[in-house]
Amino acid sequence: MTETGRRVAAEKLAAFSFAVLSSAGADQDSAEATTGAMIHASLLGVDSHGIRLLPFYADCLRSGICKPTPAIKITHPRRSAVLVDADDGLGHLPTYRAMDEACAIAQDTGIGMGVVVNSTHFGAAGAYALAAANAGFIGFATCNSGAFVVPFGGKKPIHGTSPIAMAAPLAGRDPFLLDMATSSVPWNKVLRYRTEGLPLPPDAALDADGNYTLDPNEAVCLGPVGGAGFGYKGAALAGLTEVLGGMLTGMRLSLEQNGVALADTKVGHFVMAIDPATFVPAEVFAERHATYLDGFKTQPGTMPAGGPEWARRMDRTSHGVPLPEGLYRELKAAARKADVAFTL
Repeated sequence: MTETGRRVAAEKLAAFSFAVLSSAGADQDSAEATTGAMIHASLLGVDSHGIRLLPFYADCLRSGICKPTPAIKITHPRRSAVLVDADDGLGHLPTYRAMDEACAIAQDTGIGMGVVVNSTHFGAAGAYALAAANAGFIGFATCNSGAFVVPFGGKKPIHGTSPIAMAAPLAGRDPFLLDMATSSVPWNKVLRYRTEGLPLPPDAALDADGNYTLDPNEAVCLGPVGGAGFGYKGAALAGLTEVLGGMLTGMRLSLEQNGVALADTKVGHFVMAIDPATFVPAEVFAERHATYLDGFKTQPGTMPAGGPEWARRMDRTSHGVPLPEGLYRELKAAARKADVAFTL
């Protein structure tokens, strides 16, 4: 179904984003990478991590939370591993570089893995997994994030929204793409519901008393995937992100980060790339992949992971990215702060 209301072409949003980030001091590579990750999310309908984050990133640059011109360093501690030091810059560019390096390693050894250290918020994890898939590799990306999610049965946050993403390559058609938070919803979605005056879904967020609430203005933290009944599953998945994003990188655990501000430095990310031809011929992997996706066609109304995102991308590529009134006002304010023309 086509969304209605104000729509803006992705290219126009990208140009506006680049101008705002550049005005805030970001170097060209950082501005391009951050813009690319946001537009990826906006086109696929992951609006919580799309263009709505532009004012936040610009403020991080202006306030000194993120370095606008980081000196990113890339080292290879072992043959199949890469370590990228983000130098406290925006998290998008170093994570794209880590995945690029992991793919190059996988081309040689079959599997490449990388960590990003001294980083900050990197947006939608699926952007990096999909970058690997577009290059012909199975891509995986995850990170922990500031404590904002209660453990199953608890009332005090321990985990972050801590995403997990994986994408698989498939030439000529849209592939499998998993991109999920380990919380019931991302916190950015709660903020979007506040902006748009919408009620929260059940079992998504909790109030100050530790009770689930439908009022986004009363929400102070989130529940894990599975909610009040089965949240032990989401909490366990959040532990996975803690191991790979926090422990393995030596960076901050979720409970050591500021879950409200979303603007901590010294955080870590993990990426991995796998060359399918390491294990089976490329054509066999492609055939198995396509057969799996086609299996959903036998049950109308069902979709594999990524299916809804590809449908939204088709609509938004043709008709533009929706800008609800609240977000439109926020971007207009960001233009004024950046002293750039507001052309949306």
